[in-house]
Amino acid sequence: MNISYKKILIFAGVLAALNLAFWVSIVLRPINAKAETYFLNVGQGDSELVRLGRANFLIDSGKDASVVDNLDKIIPNYRKRIDVAFVSHGQTDHAGGMFYLLKNYDVGYVIYNGDNTSLWQNLKKLLEEKNIPYLILKAGDRIVYGADRFDILWPTALAQEIGSNDNSMVIKYSGRDYSSLFTADISSKVESEIVADRINADIIKVPHHGSKYSSSQYFLNAVSPEIAVIEVGKNSYGHPTSEVLKRLESVGSKIFRTDKNGLVKIGLMGQKLQISGLR
Repeated sequence: MNISYKKILIFAGVLAALNLAFWVSIVLRPINAKAETYFLNVGQGDSELVRLGRANFLIDSGKDASVVDNLDKIIPNYRKRIDVAFVSHGQTDHAGGMFYLLKNYDVGYVIYNGDNTSLWQNLKKLLEEKNIPYLILKAGDRIVYGADRFDILWPTALAQEIGSNDNSMVIKYSGRDYSSLFTADISSKVESEIVADRINADIIKVPHHGSKYSSSQYFLNAVSPEIAVIEVGKNSYGHPTSEVLKRLESVGSKIFRTDKNGLVKIGLMGQKLQISGLR
């Protein structure tokens, strides 16, 4: 293999029972490829894309075809591929878009939290029809991709209530340029459980669309994010709440919202993170 390329390696105890081919590279990329992170404008739902050169890592997919509309603005038409797709939990506003994604993009692997909801059962059937491998990752598992990695911080191996927001997969991306924390829909209860796991990050995807039951002061102090992105659309819940906005301001975060800024792109320019919105 050309030494200017590295492989993705997925480390997890559950992989021992899988075909060894799963351990080897999913895609190749130049070592010096820069990271870009996108927070997709999918309304009242979550979807984020981490691009590492030619490799695409999607975290959640919103509720409908909006995910495809967003990705088409980012990924060239000649390479309509998601190399790894994470499903944080089996609720429609985080995973409903997977059905549209699978119709329009090639998907290499699907990682999910083990939530056995009816949505997941339908998605699992489609993945099997398309021969797309999938597996459960839990806290302590990690995907390593060259100099970058995705650490699973939650849930633990202990089963949570099926379909619960607090069963959401929490992922920390750590790269050479910056780090990002993707928190799905966890509440302050889970925040207190994971706060010791080297939780600080440059960027945070604000939990649960800015719900007052998430983004506790203790948690935000520990994360200390320079940039906070709230993925939110028209809703009847009052998201994002004024309490959360004030707590984010108190830790010095620059706040961006997909309902106001549209699709948010973050990347490194020189030594500083650069943010842009696309309506």
